Amino acid sequence: MNTSMHLAAEDVLPGHPDRLCDAIAESIVDQAVAHDPDALVGVEVGAHREAVFITGRVAAGPPDSPLPLDLPGIIRDVYERAGYVGRWGIQPALQTDLDLGPLTDDERRIRCFSDDQDIVVGYACGSQATGFLPLPVWLARRLRTALSQLREANGDRLGTDGKVLVRLQPGAQGVEWKRINISLQHAEGIGYRELHGLTLEVVEPVLDECRALLSHPGRGWEIEILRLNGAGDFSCGGPQGDNGLSGKKLVVDHYGPGVPIGGGALCGKDPHKVDRIGALCARQLAVRLLQATAAGEITTYLGYLPGLEAPDMLAARVGGEWWDADRIAQAIPVPDLSIQGSFDRLELAAVRWLETLPAGYFGGQRSWER
Repeated sequence: MNTSMHLAAEDVLPGHPDRLCDAIAESIVDQAVAHDPDALVGVEVGAHREAVFITGRVAAGPPDSPLPLDLPGIIRDVYERAGYVGRWGIQPALQTDLDLGPLTDDERRIRCFSDDQDIVVGYACGSQATGFLPLPVWLARRLRTALSQLREANGDRLGTDGKVLVRLQPGAQGVEWKRINISLQHAEGIGYRELHGLTLEVVEPVLDECRALLSHPGRGWEIEILRLNGAGDFSCGGPQGDNGLSGKKLVVDHYGPGVPIGGGALCGKDPHKVDRIGALCARQLAVRLLQATAAGEITTYLGYLPGLEAPDMLAARVGGEWWDADRIAQAIPVPDLSIQGSFDRLELAAVRWLETLPAGYFGGQRSWER
């Protein structure tokens, strides 16, 4: 693995068009699973200008208790949460090709089986202080949170869309800043000097936090370049400025560009689907192996085949060494990795994915992090 790739990561604000679509997809999953824990959901969402496109399948509840899925209400709530109100308001027009109906008895019986082939990857490194995530991933998230709070406090001047990218570099005695790049939507007429001053107000405290977390004599923390809105005017953003699609922010949703993604997108899929439940199990195994060994980083792999109740492959890269399932079992108790067993053990019926999305799927105190 190219170690230098662990020194870069990005994140996006809630009003980014792709993240907006992710939130709509996750809201649909939340409503379906709250109505029926066995719900089958596989949806994709697109957005462009005022149009929102939803396609896929949602099956939940028996025929006598159908899912009351209020798609216009979901879209309206997601847009408002992201800050599309007032001067930034959008009146989205819904277009769908959605197979919506009850979950048949036959479908319910096979929810415990994989409905697709898949390889998922879990990863853990570092310490609890960074959520066992690569430093740039942790830092990009902290900056994204700070910028989101800045936008909420300055809704008349700052728009809903934005991105942040951090790039570090190895130094003589540690890690040094290389570049922080921020793109932040703004109202027309907001000058660069004013925007730069607002941005520094929130960037500098986050960097101080990072310095305190990792500082030791000889480590350099000077920012070589802070680049803000390098493409120029960013008064037109969100779906008005670019089309969005759910499931595109795979690297952001996982562990940054230094770790293989493995399977597909997480969002828009019910927690019985192996793309999602497998990724959560792989992360839990990685965290437990990191805590049980002296390795600096752990990468875990689970493989699924259609029609099986549990993964047929379990392997890990511990430091620079490959471990098979037997060796993993010698280091940690391997939990029940069956689909239904994992669903119950991780208490996934109670997870609300719309609330999970802004902070990131990995890191924190969730059931799959323990």
